[in-house]
Amino acid sequence: MSNLTVPLPPKEQKLFDQMSKQFDNRDYAKAIRTADTILAAVPEHGETLAMKGLTLHTMDKKEEGIALVKAGVAKAMRSGICWHSLGMCYRSDKNFAEAQKTFKIATQRDPKNMNVLRDLSSLSVQLRDWDCFFDSREKLLGLKANVRANWVALSCAYRQLGQTELAAAIMDVMIQIMDAGDNKVEVSEIHLYRAELELMNNQHQKALEILMKHNSEIIDTHIKCKIRAKALASKGDKDKAEAEYMFLIGERFAEGDCIVAIAGLRKIPLGADNLPKGDEASAKMLQLLDQIAVANPKCDYARRVALDCVPLAEFEARLCAYAAPFITKMIPSLLSVLKTLYRCPEKAATIGTVFLRWEAELKANSFVSFGGTPNPALIMWVHAFLASHFTRLCEFEKAHQYVTLAINHTPTVEMLYLLRAKIFHREGKLAEAAEFADKARLLDLQDKYLNGKCAKYQFRAGLIQKGEATMQLFYKPTTVNDTFLVALESQCAWYEREVGDAFFAKGDVVSALQNYLMYEKHHGNSHDELLDFHGYVFRRCNVRAWFDVIARDDSLNSNQFFLLLCPRITRAYIRIFELGEEAIRAKHEPRLKPAPTTDEAEDKRRAQQWDEYYLANVDISEPLSKAQRYVEALLQNRWNTEAAHEVAIEYYLALKKPLLAVQSLIALRKLKSPKVAAFELTIRTSLGTVSLDSRVTVSINDALSSK
Repeated sequence: MSNLTVPLPPKEQKLFDQMSKQFDNRDYAKAIRTADTILAAVPEHGETLAMKGLTLHTMDKKEEGIALVKAGVAKAMRSGICWHSLGMCYRSDKNFAEAQKTFKIATQRDPKNMNVLRDLSSLSVQLRDWDCFFDSREKLLGLKANVRANWVALSCAYRQLGQTELAAAIMDVMIQIMDAGDNKVEVSEIHLYRAELELMNNQHQKALEILMKHNSEIIDTHIKCKIRAKALASKGDKDKAEAEYMFLIGERFAEGDCIVAIAGLRKIPLGADNLPKGDEASAKMLQLLDQIAVANPKCDYARRVALDCVPLAEFEARLCAYAAPFITKMIPSLLSVLKTLYRCPEKAATIGTVFLRWEAELKANSFVSFGGTPNPALIMWVHAFLASHFTRLCEFEKAHQYVTLAINHTPTVEMLYLLRAKIFHREGKLAEAAEFADKARLLDLQDKYLNGKCAKYQFRAGLIQKGEATMQLFYKPTTVNDTFLVALESQCAWYEREVGDAFFAKGDVVSALQNYLMYEKHHGNSHDELLDFHGYVFRRCNVRAWFDVIARDDSLNSNQFFLLLCPRITRAYIRIFELGEEAIRAKHEPRLKPAPTTDEAEDKRRAQQWDEYYLANVDISEPLSKAQRYVEALLQNRWNTEAAHEVAIEYYLALKKPLLAVQSLIALRKLKSPKVAAFELTIRTSLGTVSLDSRVTVSINDALSSK
């Protein structure tokens, strides 16, 4: 058996080239026939065997295909084509590490093969192997220096390695020898990227010069102003930077971020919630917000944030000025816009006072607070807000009284029935909440939001089948009885969370985990799908967005939707640990496969959905070990929340590590949690079931005794 590449006779070589084109054109059946013709004449030709194997692998005959590819590699170890084919098989199977190894060997065998280098480049990004990404892109640029994408990609490689000065230098050289892009968008993106690189290098003046020189070519005005503002601020020209941010606020572009940036320029200290710290900071912030409101009368955001900063003496007047237009224009979002103000009991009381006064005025047929124009519908909205107000204060009897008044006034407003459902839900009356959410839905059968809210309340009431039937109303009629597969395929995060909660409440922990774990599966699928994107962005010059995509792809543990699932997943694993795997399996009711239909294509599609999205075999062995990463993600990203430490205490007690549980208890004390006393008792009780070093016991008791 030879490891050398056997040259083909001219006739077969022509057929081999034809087979390669057929494969590239996805004409796989013809490619197989052509390969068989070559092998009939030259049975031991390794490259033909490899190409035939790759074609079979692509046709879903994976075992037969990869066996042929490996046979081809064995017969022609020095062939880059054989190793490239093997790498493509591994890549198709999502075995990216092995694919990268074989691509590296292929580049050694055929150093000038640009297809292999491009594949290796994309795969290196997928594996975050930035050194290999740089190496492959440097070689590609050496082979094809007249291709813009190679320059852009090498610049990105330098940036990922932290060498931003070289990244900027590469772009400067590229601009001198070729056009920035093939169209206006590409040109604009390249110059914005260059300006961003100069900002990263602290070359603020150069960034400003790029923006000025190419001002007419940069079509993304908002991002241009944002970069200019950052450059001016870093340079120390705060007045001009503030003017840029003011322009962006006037354009209604990222108003919150711009206001925070101006606050930073004025050295106003802000907390984690971007609200000022202390009375002096609040006064300065209020002055800034008033200035913004005067310059931009349509900036509701500034007037709303002012309500958080204003002292109590001025709060009522500002609240009236802010909320009255919502009532006059009958904008329902007022019910949620003011909810953060309820963190302050005094402001919450003032809100109630204002709306009760408005109710009295409207009952007396006085419309002074609302422009003086009579409108009989206004009192209905005031009653609706009062119902929401008393719900937030947990005064449910009053809330029901006001929502009843609103419904009696105008029985056809669907939002009122949804509000009543919310009141019942806050009371813990889940069946009644589902009933009234359904009444809201029936008032507007075309409203998908109402449909979703109704299904959500039905899930929370334990009505899983009914909730899925409600969702089915907005899905295609060809997907009858497989709503859960369609919802999972569409990455409906709230569905996965809510139906998981419903199963957990029923005691079916396995079904709950099947839904909770889907978010990670979606993230993994999205990660795999980015492979082709890593080559596309350099051709289209969308590299600024590419860096954002890479950052988001690497930040699963800090994703807000994932963090909502972490406590649920942790508690599910704790339940498995407490009851045992056998007992948990006994309570599991597997989903039934959708029944076959007369449509063969539809049945095939649903079978594929089932295989891909239904986690039939959830591993529940070693549950506490599996729960660890979710607890760590919570504590790392939600340290300042009570929910994170409550879950951590439950987990560490199950793990029989009370000292770590005490650490979270101390954090709960600092957060002034009302559950501290209950957790103290739980920890004390658990000490009797754990064998600890006497010094550890003393430390725990001291921590429990201290306040």
